[in-house]
Amino acid sequence: MFSHIPISYPLYNLYMLQIILIFALSFENKWTELVQKAEKTVVHIVSLKKNNENPWTNNHSEGSGFMFKIEGSVITNHHIVADSDQIIVSSENGTVFSAELIGSDPILDIAILKIPTQFWQKPLEFRNLKNKKLLPGEEVMAIGNPFGLSSSVSKGIISAVDRFLDTKNHLKWGLIQTDVATNPGNSGGPMFDSQGHLIGMTSGKLAGEVENINFAIPIDKIIYWSEKILENKAIHPMIGLEIKEDYINQDIDSMKKIIKITNMSQSAKKLIQKNDIILAIDGNPVNSKNKAFEIVDNLDYPNTIELLIFRYGVGELRISLNLKPRALDDRYL
Repeated sequence: MFSHIPISYPLYNLYMLQIILIFALSFENKWTELVQKAEKTVVHIVSLKKNNENPWTNNHSEGSGFMFKIEGSVITNHHIVADSDQIIVSSENGTVFSAELIGSDPILDIAILKIPTQFWQKPLEFRNLKNKKLLPGEEVMAIGNPFGLSSSVSKGIISAVDRFLDTKNHLKWGLIQTDVATNPGNSGGPMFDSQGHLIGMTSGKLAGEVENINFAIPIDKIIYWSEKILENKAIHPMIGLEIKEDYINQDIDSMKKIIKITNMSQSAKKLIQKNDIILAIDGNPVNSKNKAFEIVDNLDYPNTIELLIFRYGVGELRISLNLKPRALDDRYL
């Protein structure tokens, strides 16, 4: 019924190999084009601090930054420009100019700088992380100035999202974890996806005997808190509770995480007890420290918050507490 057409398998395999190579080259060319576009929006930042003990020397810190959505603005990490007496910025083409600190948020670790508008470039398009969530395994790139080496590009993947980080000095939450190589000087630089959309700002890495565990601040958090900075309302709220993740009956085999209260501030002691379990915050169920901190952090201050807790021997209770302003070294929820 059917005529038999001879197929040359070596020729077919060669044809398929050519298609794969063309696709791979076009994908690599796309990254190259994205880098050429993105690097025009990246700047090198040097923060100078006077040394009063020896006026002939200057303390300084270096990092990266990128053009932000407000004309004439650059955004970077707070820790790069904190306590600076002078901020020097250099663009991708080597132009050097001064910048002025508009405002900053030490807790999120972002700062907004004002630069001469003639040196400002239109920023990369921001990715809406609520509509298009980041996924582990997704390829991303970062550009920065590690050790003063301008426009250095590194590539990697998203390792995890919504990371909670408990360091010796402070707490961080809602971070992007990535294996993109970062070094001193990369902080403050942009991280973008395969479409050239900004997804976050490089912020730091784990120190010690670890490799490829780096973190970035999501762009949606940067946008939200930059608006608060400009309104002079960048106050991160907290309840005043120390919490830990645990399992029901402390049985890891139960596979059901709970949030247990281990300590509290003086103002919360009349209403909260140790070992109370937080079931929900303002009607939002919680089973992780990151989720709990994100919910509280997104509330306006001043405000009150309602906790649904479970207390052994009593049952469920609804408790209202006043929010308090968070300091950088606070370890409370």
